[in-house]
Amino acid sequence: MTQADTDRQRQTAQELWLSRADAWDKWADQLRQMAERMNQPLLQAAELAPGLEVLDLASGIGQPALSIAAAVAPGGRVVASDVVGEMLDGARRRAEQDGLDNISFEVVDMEAMPFPAGSFDRVTCRFGLMFTPEPALALAEALRVLRPDGLAAFMVWGPEEDVTMFQVINQTVRACLGESPHDQHEFTPFRLGQPGHLEGLFKTAGFGRAEEREIRFQPKIDAGVKFWQANLEMSLGQRYQALSEAKKGELDRALVEAFAPYIRDGRYHLQSHARVGIGRP
Repeated sequence: MTQADTDRQRQTAQELWLSRADAWDKWADQLRQMAERMNQPLLQAAELAPGLEVLDLASGIGQPALSIAAAVAPGGRVVASDVVGEMLDGARRRAEQDGLDNISFEVVDMEAMPFPAGSFDRVTCRFGLMFTPEPALALAEALRVLRPDGLAAFMVWGPEEDVTMFQVINQTVRACLGESPHDQHEFTPFRLGQPGHLEGLFKTAGFGRAEEREIRFQPKIDAGVKFWQANLEMSLGQRYQALSEAKKGELDRALVEAFAPYIRDGRYHLQSHARVGIGRP
């Protein structure tokens, strides 16, 4: 891969996430409970404690950085970062609403961090590593900014076939619109999801010790709840807003039909699979 290819990929990713920023901000508060479910395995892996200094990468509209800020108080601090500055606007607002005064916000490319070596006790990232052109380089940067006794914890999605929500939405949107949300960019959320891949990247990046954990959930949601709407809008961003009302209705009906086979005993039964990589210098 040439530098020109890498630069093009990075620019494409930034433009894509900028187009999604409004939708992510719109749904963030309603999805906070679900976000917390995904936060906890990552926060546990990061071994957080009061007084630690943490860099959170790809913080988006606030999570898990806000939860981390609460976990390291008193005495600790968090730098919430994202490559798209507009994604952080909602995070700033939520930090103020939560009364968090130990968090700051910076636009950061995780492959070229602006921090001196040994700046942080922890580096965390939830569902961001998959979208950077060179994940091993991003992890090498995480290692560089960690202190000698520090720890990095990165969460990624497992294979698409293990994540019902994404699998069904992608198939349905592709059938209705000709292209799924994850066809818009060459780096999909499932790019690093095969078992062992993440641990291998940590080792390639130079971490002295690395491990990988499997996180599986079986969400159960009452039938009749259109739980996919948030994910649909967040994945498609401005593309969804540009659809006609007729096309939105067609897509909605198709999703109701596509998720119907997952209903048992009056509830949707879904599968979800994430993986957490943990590295120490």
